[in-house]
Parts: sequence; structure tokens; C-alpha cells
Amino acid sequence: MSSVKLDQSSTRYQILIENLPVGVLIINNERIDYANPHALKLLGITEGQVSKLKPVQFLHPSYNNEFDLLLNGIRAGKQPGFIELKIRKVDTNAILDIETSGALLDDGSVQLLIHDISTRKQLAREQLRAQIAEETNLQLQREIIERSKAEKELRQAQEYARSIIDSSLDMIVATDIDYNINEFNSAAEATFGYSRGEVMGQPLSILFSDNQEMTKVVERINDVGSLANEIINRKKDGTFFISFLSASVIKNEKGETVGAMGVSRDITALKKAEEELRLSEERHRAIYDQAYIGIARIAKMGRFLLVNERLCDMLDYTADELYKKTFYELGVQEEVEESLVDWDQLLSGKIKNFSREQTYVRKDGELLSANVTVSLVRDSNDSPNYFVAVFEDITERKEYEKQLEESIKEKEVLLKEVHHRVKNNMQVISSILNLQSSYIDDETALGILRESQDRIKSMSFVHESLYQSKTLSEVNFSEYIQNIARNLFHSYGRPEGGLTLDFDLEELYLNLDTSIPCGLIINEVVSNSLKYAFRGREKGVIRIEFSKLADGKLKLIVSDDGIGLPDNFDIENAESLGLQLVTTLVTQITGDLNIDSTNGTRFNIVFKEQ
Repeated sequence: MSSVKLDQSSTRYQILIENLPVGVLIINNERIDYANPHALKLLGITEGQVSKLKPVQFLHPSYNNEFDLLLNGIRAGKQPGFIELKIRKVDTNAILDIETSGALLDDGSVQLLIHDISTRKQLAREQLRAQIAEETNLQLQREIIERSKAEKELRQAQEYARSIIDSSLDMIVATDIDYNINEFNSAAEATFGYSRGEVMGQPLSILFSDNQEMTKVVERINDVGSLANEIINRKKDGTFFISFLSASVIKNEKGETVGAMGVSRDITALKKAEEELRLSEERHRAIYDQAYIGIARIAKMGRFLLVNERLCDMLDYTADELYKKTFYELGVQEEVEESLVDWDQLLSGKIKNFSREQTYVRKDGELLSANVTVSLVRDSNDSPNYFVAVFEDITERKEYEKQLEESIKEKEVLLKEVHHRVKNNMQVISSILNLQSSYIDDETALGILRESQDRIKSMSFVHESLYQSKTLSEVNFSEYIQNIARNLFHSYGRPEGGLTLDFDLEELYLNLDTSIPCGLIINEVVSNSLKYAFRGREKGVIRIEFSKLADGKLKLIVSDDGIGLPDNFDIENAESLGLQLVTTLVTQITGDLNIDSTNGTRFNIVFKEQ
């Protein structure tokens, strides 16, 4: 039952991550292992591109150092706050402002959270532009009033006002007393789609969504003399947009109204961003209430300020009951005292957050194991405000891990026993062949039995290595090679003769599927050298080399300085069972075989691990 609940938990947690309006990336060894849908959208990639993408491919080059410092800090156990970066979308090359933070996962990978703050940045820039526009508006009104003093000053004021108006990033429109357009700046041309010549002298109503919208503006200006409000405008192509209009009447030196002027900016994107922010806040609240993990806001003295439903379920308390308790009351006393150091470091600013496993006592007296992550939230003056704690119930997981550990230990023992029995069975077969050989006088048959024994021993060495190995899946191949070769020297009666073995072996570990065929190849080639390479000679060297190439493939060389192979030798058509086995086994491990008989015999095999 516990594993079923765990699977359901994982599924709900995955659904939560998949639906977060925040980008989630998991980075392992400088590559992206996972990206949720929002992250895929932010980066402009598809799910199939995730495993092929490196952070450097979307990170803006000027932020490489900040990003490396962030990753290194997380991997070093630090808990960084959010930092601002720029990224380039892969599909459009668009530049986005983001803020990101992360955490180190149990497997050593890094999880990053990515928030798109481009809109927020744009809003800040728009606010600055609005302030500049307001200042420009005031300056423009002063210049317009003063221009009546003299014709020369009027011309200069008009030129000055024209330059200000055309350089403004906001739309500036002015009218005469009858609300016919007599001023229309470049920003207005770009937004409305009209040229200045097309609107000069035209009624102001062509810029409004309808007459009712214009009437509302005109009545306000006539009654009060100014207006600051959101209105709906119409472009030349008939489409509508929302703008924020700041307008006022224009008066001459006598105080008479001679027209009106307005400064406005398109806030359609801003309104959309506000709506998205509202929806985002609603979604975040829903996530908070419906989250599968417990979430709490905790006062500096430890009292619960806000809790979600999941935390109430985990601790078996109602929200009102928890608000009367402190965070420390629910923990096991020894663990609480140990964690006080972390809380003090949070308050002092030495760390940004901490995560630890702790045990809590539920209302019903049962113990709850939870992984708790605590962060400190500061106010605008950078003073400690409150803590945010996230609780993950790991009670069932801890029990499952304990059971899994015990199961793994049992299986390791069983697997070791299997390899040990396979080795023993092969040794029994080898002993039977040895006994059988005592009843055979035919030298050819005896040779065949001995070769069979050697092949069986080469395979039994693999199982003996696995039995002694800690991993149970890989063989120390350099030791395995030496065991095979020395066994063959002993089998053919050459352990103290004039022949010597020479090894140049890189310490590498191979799996069972690769080790057995490679061991049989070595068995056949070394046996062949011992039987035929040194006929009529007292001394000689058999050399075995094994190494890993730069491209990841493996190279095995078995050579001797004997008499070499016949001139017309063709291994593909060899009648010897041993050499036929060599070609078959080389094919089995997807290898390439090259034989050189220039000076002795040299078998050169390049292959890849199966």
C-alpha cells in the first residue's frame, strides 16, 4: 500500500510541476535533464530538444559568470536568492529578462526556478517614460504660454516645442478650441497609423473608439480643465487599444481657452500584464492551498502565521489549532535543538535557507518524518520579516527505502552465490574433463579436451571476478587477462620455461557480455602461440596489451615474436576451431580484426563494449 501512495504522490507532484506558471529546469553535468512546459516556452524549445541543449546555448553571453557562480554555489551547498539574468529564446532569438534561483537535488543535479520578469522590467521603463512625459508636458505648456510675448520668441518656442514633441516616446496631440487636430507627434503617427498630414485639421473624434468615449473626455476637460484617465482609442486600420491620457486646456496670455493638448501612452500590454499578474496570483493561491506539500508562514519567534490544508492534514491539526502553536512545539526535542543553529544563521544572514529531515509529533501521537526547507523573507528595509517553511512527508518513503535497502542486500548475497556456484560448476566440468582425459590415449583427443578445459576456465574466471567484485556487474579486465594467460602457461607446461609473458594493461572494468567473448579470444590466440609459434626455439615473448582509445572504443593486442603465420594464411578459411572461434567472437563484439605476421604474429582487435 505504501508504494501505491508513493506513486500517487510522485504523479501529483509531477502534475504540479508540469502546470507551474514558473519555469523548472534540472541541470546535470552542464546538460539539461528536464524542463517543464513553462520552461520549454520560455526557452523556445521543444521537449525533444531538452537533452541536446546546454545552458550556454540560451544564456546571454554577458551573464555566463553569474550563471556559473549560481550553479557552483548551489553545488557547494549554498542557498542563493533570486538573481537576474538575460536569456535568448532558441526559436526566435528574443532576449528575455529572468530571475532565477535553485536548489541541489539528492542525485547531485541542480533544480532551477525561472521567472520571466521582462514585463516587470518593461513596466518600470514605462513608468520612467511616463514621468518624463509629464515633465515634458509641463515644460511644453509653459513654452506655449510664453510664446505670445513676441514673434521671435514665439518662433523659437515653436521650434523648441516641435523638437520636444517629436522626440517624445509618448503620443502628443493638440487641438484648437473646436477640437480639430493641430498637433500630432511622431509617436502618435507610429501608434495610430496616420501621417501628420492626414490628421491636421481633422476632428479629434477620429482617434476615439466612438463618440461617447470622446464626449466623456471633452466634458471632463471643459468642466475641470484637465483629465487623467484610461481611454479607448481607434487606429487608422480600425483596431482599438487602451491608452492612459493626461490632457488639459491650453490658454493664452489673457487666460482664454484656445485649445487642448493631451499626452498619452499605449497601456494595452500593461493592462494585459496586470490581468496576467492577477491570474498568476490566483493560480499561486490555488497551488498554495491545493499543494501536495505542506507550506507555512512562520513568525520570527516560531508561531504559525499561515498554513495550507496539506500541512493541516500532515500534522492532524486544524489551521486554528496550529495558529496557537509554535513551530518548535511539534518537533522532537533533540532534533529541534540541533536545528536552532540553522534558524540563527538564517536570521543573521549567514545562509539564505536550509533543508533538513526532521521528525514531528502529530496530534494523534504518531510520528511524522518530513523534509523541511526553510527560507527567510525580509522586508523593504532588509530586516527579517518572517519564515517560509515547506514540508514534504517522507514517512512512507523512509520506510520504503529501509525495505529497499534490505531487499538489495538480500539480492546482492543471492547474486554473489549464483556467480560462486556457476564458477564451482564450471570447475566440476573442468575436473570431469580432466578425469576423462586419463582414459584417453589419443593425443588429438587429449588436446581437444585440454582446449575445452581452458575455455571453461577462462569463463569461470569471469564469474570468480564477479563473485569477488563489489559491483556484481563489472569485471576487472586487466586481472582477468593475467589469470587466463598464466593458466594457459601452466596448462601447456611453460611456467618456468624460456617463454615469458609481457603485459601492458590499462585498468578497465567490462561487463559480462563483453568480458566472456574477449576472454575466449585471448584464450584461443595465446593457446595458438604456445602450441605453434615457438617450435624449435627455447625462448620467446608473448605480449598482451589492452587500453581504451580516445573515441571510447577498446583495443586488444595479443602478439608473439615466434615464427609467424604461413604466407598464404587466411583466417576466414582457417580449419582450426580456435581461429574460427576468434573470427566469430570478434564479430559478436562488433570488432575489427587485423593480423600482422611481419615479425612474429600480432592480433590487433578494436571493439566497443557491448
